[in-house]
Amino acid sequence: MHEHLLNLNADVQKTWLRQVGAWDKTLTRKAQFVAAIEAYLRDNLAGFIARLSEPEKLLLAESAHQGRLIGAREFEGKYGGPCPMPKGYYGYGEKIPLLAAVICRPRNAYEGEPVLARELIEPLRRLLPRPAAVQPRTQPALPMFWPSEQHENGDEKVRPVQVHEGERIAPVELVRVLRLIQGGKVHVAASSRRPTDAATRLIGEALLVPDFALDPPKTETDKWTELGGPVRAHAWGVLVQQCGWARPHGGALKLTAAGQAMLRGFSPEAFRAGVMEFLGNGEFDELHRVTHIRGQSGKARRWISDPGVRKAAVEEAMSALPVGDWLAYEEARRIIEASGEEWDVLEEDAGVLYFAELRYGVINDMAGLNSQFLRALFLESFATLGLLDVGYVYPQSLWPDLGDAWGIEDMSFCGRYDGLLFVRVNPLGAYALGYSDGYELRADPGPKLLRVLPELEIHLATDVLNPADRACLELMAVCRYDGVWVLDAERILSHVEAGGALAELQQFLEANAADGLPESVCDFLASLERRIRAFRRAREAVLLEWEDEGLARHIAADATTSPLCSHAGGNRLVVSKDQLNAFRRALKQLGFVMPAGK
Repeated sequence: MHEHLLNLNADVQKTWLRQVGAWDKTLTRKAQFVAAIEAYLRDNLAGFIARLSEPEKLLLAESAHQGRLIGAREFEGKYGGPCPMPKGYYGYGEKIPLLAAVICRPRNAYEGEPVLARELIEPLRRLLPRPAAVQPRTQPALPMFWPSEQHENGDEKVRPVQVHEGERIAPVELVRVLRLIQGGKVHVAASSRRPTDAATRLIGEALLVPDFALDPPKTETDKWTELGGPVRAHAWGVLVQQCGWARPHGGALKLTAAGQAMLRGFSPEAFRAGVMEFLGNGEFDELHRVTHIRGQSGKARRWISDPGVRKAAVEEAMSALPVGDWLAYEEARRIIEASGEEWDVLEEDAGVLYFAELRYGVINDMAGLNSQFLRALFLESFATLGLLDVGYVYPQSLWPDLGDAWGIEDMSFCGRYDGLLFVRVNPLGAYALGYSDGYELRADPGPKLLRVLPELEIHLATDVLNPADRACLELMAVCRYDGVWVLDAERILSHVEAGGALAELQQFLEANAADGLPESVCDFLASLERRIRAFRRAREAVLLEWEDEGLARHIAADATTSPLCSHAGGNRLVVSKDQLNAFRRALKQLGFVMPAGK
């Protein structure tokens, strides 16, 4: 603190002393001003605290009990008002806050961040009570409609509030997406590894419930209306990679061992492990889905923070959110801000992201930029994975963030997630994010899709089969005519040859067969299983040719060489590559040799 006080302007020092009633005309030098301020704080700290405003007392109390100077965003998130943080410079006649003496600022921004004078931390802890933890303001019930800021003929338009409860939806959708991947149906772009438009449409058809309703009613749209586009249909193709359940291979996604295990049966523990892997994955950035914010893929990347670090910080801060209670989105963001976790999109205010054109539409609102990322993270990733339930409206013309920026005149919204209004951490989310120790899946078996007949025929119980179930059916059966399929051994063996498992297909049949599997079908599958198990392993070998068949048989029958080779007909012997050197030595004992290079 002594060094900090010496760096203060003499006029600031004198003004401070006058404000606390400690000014003395005998003080003439800067060193004397510093000594007077130190003496006052040492001998009359309680009186100093009494002169502070309530926000100033709260800032000191929070900082002293946390052992660090809390930031302005953290203070404003917890208390809802401006942070009374002193500035680094004060002009002539400007009021000097009393905290200017106890919050030590570096001489310039390159020397570090402001800190609370360490000599005062323990005394302040004794004089100021520990502040209460931040208290979320929950939403007792969601409204059915949401008023927009747009008016027409004096009447305010209203938008219906849509609710998506993902706890029971996400596990089913995950299995369906994994089935599509198992069937080789989900193709991704080579550079971005995001699903292609065709793959996104296919996943959209496989969703358990329709994708988020982000478009206005047709009566309110025209050819200039910007549409929201897919959310969950796109997100699943990315999330399965981030969670470690699939990886790109030859332009399409392929299941990993973890994905194959998840396909065989949803496990909360395995799901939690996948979510933890997702939270640390920085290869995909949800902000990229806010396509109007430009500059993200250029040179600005050097200033953009790691998305994995951002997600982990948000997850840590979300531990303060109540489980099972609705919160307004802005309230959830307030709680996250109040945590003190660092999750800024930009590592510094570099002015590198923009709307329309860099010189015209540069984005300087860091809070708005962070909010756009958080909205995308909540609606694109957390809601798709079933960790959060969400309430939302279509986003056109709302502009909750960055609405005063330049370059947005022709845009309907900043991001398709602008309509996010309410969020709720559900039990699956609490478990997967590490806020609770246990979770029991509440599975809904759903209707049976198939009827399997003894003659290996499969009759569909519905005229329309979602793409995921159809992809799984195509791996084991051939469509004979509409609604009737026949189990096909060659298709099943091809699936196993490509790395799949017969057990996955049998489980699908058992789970969806209305009357179970007939005995003949079980025998058919058991026969295939025996034939699949008949193969042991493959090894590389060398084919050796000899002068005549008699010599080849003699070598194959000799006690020295017979354990190391096999007769392959005629004058040929087969030797495994890993036993070739041993065979050479045994052959030499028999009186023969294999010259090098032959």
